[in-house]
Amino acid sequence: MTRQVLLIEDDDALRASLAQTLDLEGISVIPTAHFVQARRTIRANFAGVVLTDIRMPEKDGFDILALAQKVDPDLPVVMLTGEGDVPMAIRAMKEGAYDFLEKPCEAEHLLGVLNRALTHRELVLRTRRMERLMQRSDPASVNFPGETAASKTLRADLRAVAETGRHVMLLGDLGVGKRVAAHTIFTLSEGRDHFQIVRAPEIDPQQFRLESGAVDLSVRSVDQASEAQIACVLAAVQKRDDVRLIASAQRNVATLADLECVTVHVPSFAARISDIGVMFESVLRHAVRNRSLEMPIIPDEVIRSLEERDWSENLLELRAFANDFLENQTTENKTLAQKLDDYERGVLEETLRKHKGKATQVAEVLGLPRKTLYDRLARYGLRPRDYQ
Repeated sequence: MTRQVLLIEDDDALRASLAQTLDLEGISVIPTAHFVQARRTIRANFAGVVLTDIRMPEKDGFDILALAQKVDPDLPVVMLTGEGDVPMAIRAMKEGAYDFLEKPCEAEHLLGVLNRALTHRELVLRTRRMERLMQRSDPASVNFPGETAASKTLRADLRAVAETGRHVMLLGDLGVGKRVAAHTIFTLSEGRDHFQIVRAPEIDPQQFRLESGAVDLSVRSVDQASEAQIACVLAAVQKRDDVRLIASAQRNVATLADLECVTVHVPSFAARISDIGVMFESVLRHAVRNRSLEMPIIPDEVIRSLEERDWSENLLELRAFANDFLENQTTENKTLAQKLDDYERGVLEETLRKHKGKATQVAEVLGLPRKTLYDRLARYGLRPRDYQ
């Protein structure tokens, strides 16, 4: 990790002196005199520590500390003051400061504190990298984050059913993530070649064909299928030993009883409401990546508002909320072309939701050739299957 310190000091001479001291120790310094400049640098996973004066005009060191705690509670903040007193020191430590030093401070003592803080920061970031690597190897944790009993049970069920290789019935309300759960099972399973998705009410029994190799057949909305469509699915699955059915529905389907499917219940957002903050962050990160933007800070009041909603449309509603939030964060300095792009994206998303991701209907309603529609969707990172 690069050894760096964000130095916030409004006294030009002292800032230059401190920067020189740190530079001689081999520490990279990001010097600044103002809260506004510091805010641009303080981000989650900032690879360094903060050294800030307390008494500054307008925003002071405690404002810096509050910002750091909000963005990343594990970011060490060392506070300096020329007018230190016991109550101020107690307040600093109580509010999460890594250490509290009085000016003038001996260089050896200052460097000792900063080196310990840097070592601590390096350990925190290394641990986070290891956790991310572990999560990336576990699609269940990535796709269904959270610490509620409902989320933990769902992850355990998905892992267990992936190991059995048996047919699966995913039950849950509209938009709870059954499509994501089906793909998670496929990803967790070994020896599967293809993940083939069909929507049961749209199956043409005369045209339906399975891909070759070991196939996980994800049949969505199977409770809305006709008898002929169910019979088509059963015939295809029972004909080959290398096909696993992963059906999804809002209610059980008795005609699939012969397959002895393992049932996995995908809980509603109401059952996972304590996880809504981390779920929102996950969806927001996906939206940020699609638009090549920087991850914004999520205010506490936004998290509170998330917890107070009923989320009747579950994942579709959460995605819409994330896009609106991101739009509000980035609108202020946008050019006309960017605003027009945002409008087009909004129209595409609204039409996809209205027609449940049916690309043919969306293209017809918008008066676009299908190829043009798919080009526009690709431009904004939109996928019709996310709205089905």
